Amino acid sequence: MVTKLSDRGGGGRMSDLTGYELTHKNIVDSGIKHFLKYGYERSNLRKICKDAGVTTGAFYRHFEDKEDLFVALVEPLANEILEFYSKFETESFQSLKRDELEDLADINVNGSIETALYMFGKKELFELLMYHAYGTKYANFADKLVELEDENRKKVFQIVAGKKQMIEIPETTIHLLDHAYINALCEIIIHSKTESEVRMNSKIVAEFFNNGWENLRGF
Repeated sequence: MVTKLSDRGGGGRMSDLTGYELTHKNIVDSGIKHFLKYGYERSNLRKICKDAGVTTGAFYRHFEDKEDLFVALVEPLANEILEFYSKFETESFQSLKRDELEDLADINVNGSIETALYMFGKKELFELLMYHAYGTKYANFADKLVELEDENRKKVFQIVAGKKQMIEIPETTIHLLDHAYINALCEIIIHSKTESEVRMNSKIVAEFFNNGWENLRGF
């Protein structure tokens, strides 16, 4: 049975790790280094194994292949991002049902900050997922987030349009702006040096887009 990254357990000291666990950790660490430097597609499995100090035979006792290693690294984070999105989507629609647009703006800003800070704490894995996944099933994950944002935005507009006079916004405009928003948050997470920088910039970006949407809607 192939051992997944999540099977490693808690973060014990190096001296506490068994031979199997230490080999697993070395493979994971080497994989992260190579995927960050070369991307998934250009990373070489033999070189990953060489830097990990293991044979390819030993590698296959931990992962099925190179993609299995990459997926084990990024899949838990991808699922967490989708869970974050679902959580804030639910809160947004609850706010709309109460006809509290100001609360909706606060949810968007706070959600952006909370998500960005969490992803900043896992910056290397986030960078792998968003920028180095070409050739894997996660190659278009950023586009998936934009699509979810588009769908959510349209649902919000449909609800709001039933309560207020609203300016019609073309779908292409919605998509372009949502793409810019997601990209801006990704850049903040990747290029920020401190949590305070992440907090400040994600707040600025979220408020900037909130104000922009308000101007486009007409209220």
